[in-house]
Amino acid sequence: MTTEFNADWKAWIKTNIDNGQDKHGLFKILLDEGFAYQTICEEMQFEPTAKTEFNAAWKNWIKTNVDDGQDRDGLFKILLDEGFSYQAIHQEMQFEPTLNADELVNPLKAKEEKYNAGEDVNLGQRFIPNSKRLDSDVLQLFTLENFLNKQECEHIITAIKSALRPSELSSHEPDNAFRTSKTCDMGSLDDALIKDIDLRICRLLGIDESYSEAIQGQYYEVGQEFKPHTDYFEEHEMASHGAVMGQRTFTVMIYLNTVQEGGVTRFPKVDKDYQPQQGLAVIWSSLDASGLPNINSMHHGQPVLKGYKAIITKWFRSNSRLPVPPPMDARKTNDYIPNYTKMGFSKTRLPDPLFKKIQAFYTANLASGQSETVPGDFIFNSDKATKQSSLLVNLNAELREEIHEVLKILMEQWCGKALIPTFVYGVRVYQRGAVLKCHQDRLETHIISAIINIDQQIDKDWPLVIDDNYYRRHEVILKPGEVIFYEGGRLSHGRPYPLEGDSFANVFCHFKPADYVPRVVTQET
Repeated sequence: MTTEFNADWKAWIKTNIDNGQDKHGLFKILLDEGFAYQTICEEMQFEPTAKTEFNAAWKNWIKTNVDDGQDRDGLFKILLDEGFSYQAIHQEMQFEPTLNADELVNPLKAKEEKYNAGEDVNLGQRFIPNSKRLDSDVLQLFTLENFLNKQECEHIITAIKSALRPSELSSHEPDNAFRTSKTCDMGSLDDALIKDIDLRICRLLGIDESYSEAIQGQYYEVGQEFKPHTDYFEEHEMASHGAVMGQRTFTVMIYLNTVQEGGVTRFPKVDKDYQPQQGLAVIWSSLDASGLPNINSMHHGQPVLKGYKAIITKWFRSNSRLPVPPPMDARKTNDYIPNYTKMGFSKTRLPDPLFKKIQAFYTANLASGQSETVPGDFIFNSDKATKQSSLLVNLNAELREEIHEVLKILMEQWCGKALIPTFVYGVRVYQRGAVLKCHQDRLETHIISAIINIDQQIDKDWPLVIDDNYYRRHEVILKPGEVIFYEGGRLSHGRPYPLEGDSFANVFCHFKPADYVPRVVTQET
């Protein structure tokens, strides 16, 4: 537990209290950030009182979990930790705990402690969003559909055809027909898209780029193949191929076209075939759980029977190419948040009655907006002479609750999960020159989020820059009344270009899935 606040957090507390933010909500955020209960009380000069009423969202949460047969003692403790009074919970659940209140265990926190202690977490497994893992005890293998889109695939095929050479082997093979494809060394091409895809593959695996080889392209015509082989270096090959960067660890192979006939990649040791499908990535480890070469990773690029096959391959190594190697694992804690949707974000319109209500409130209360302080300097003004980057117009409790209730239904449909409301901020009004650094939101509470645009007085569109779950970057334009749903804790997002305009007003609404537990693990090195 943290027992002291730095200057940024003190300013954040003071600003939000001065702006009339709900102190119970602020208190909960600080608890989730790891600050000690008594430390928060002393700094805020406030101790929360127990909540005695459940809104519709909480009533639905209780009913859903009880109907699903969840442990009622655990549910009771969760509600106590969320600030509800013992008597109110007892009355709503019609249940008396089997243990004393101080003996009840919050199952979410207990699960989190197990994760943090490393229990039940296989650290040898990569976390790859949207992927399917092969059900095998002897080979770590994943597939990921549509990692590359049609336009990207076609662009790379054209680049591969521009610089083909005969494919080679890492050591002598008496069979001259062992590998008959042609190869393109993609790293030698000055191509911005290929460089971006190279980095996206590194982010997909969560491995620092310095532990990887440049992308290689392969092109197979009718009758051409790559007979059964493994990607790891044999002992006699290590001196020439692994002296600097070590053994090959992971392979990422991506099909660039859907082959008309043939060209199947077969893993004979696990009896698994993969038919070439445009954009499909096949990812596997060449090493076993002990870090030794795994013969079960043997694979066969079978002959193309009709058409052609184009693929790209990227290999990762056990050592960095840099003289001072960075950590192999390049993921941050937020990167382990599971993805709940394919893309990670979606734009829609807010129901018109709610939008008009928020807009009217904003217009009536804009004059009361106060300068906002955000810990971590995430918001700053590109004009050094301008101190003010954003204002905050506080919402009343009734309007905050209505925003949560309306969006909860829509966002549960979007993400497929029961959601717990965590926070609604007031209307943030960015000022001319404002910049919002690209960032990931709070690990504990800001998992499924929404941005509602209320008003904008701009000279030029001001995009939200956001990565999707395939690590592709997008620029999303919001107009008044539009809302973007996004996986805020997981996806990097921000507004890195200075605002060209007088103001840009948004409301932020946050939820977490009912079964969500922050996962803190240390991947293999």
